[in-house]
Amino acid sequence: MKKYLMLFLLTMFCAASASAADKLLADRHMERLRKCEACHKTMPPKQVPSKDCLSCHGSYEKLAARTDKNDINPHDSHLEDPDCGQCHRGHKKPVLACDECHEFKNIRVP
Repeated sequence: MKKYLMLFLLTMFCAASASAADKLLADRHMERLRKCEACHKTMPPKQVPSKDCLSCHGSYEKLAARTDKNDINPHDSHLEDPDCGQCHRGHKKPVLACDECHEFKNIRVP
């Protein structure tokens, strides 16, 4: 019985971990009690401009400092201040714009 309970708990933990990693950026913002209007300033909603992202998340320099622990720092690259929406797509699966030319396998984009 203990073996089945442990297996069940392990399965639930893995499912919860996978679902958290697969959440879209908009869902992650909603979990932090951010309303749609906090990012979408126009109606009907349009893509959020980078200046609005940076008003909460700080400058590119601050973002680069926060992601400096990575081997490859996507916020400190030769692309210089790219549009946040190139990688971070609120209602779609994110992409790594760097992968258009490179092939980085260990960078997770929220």
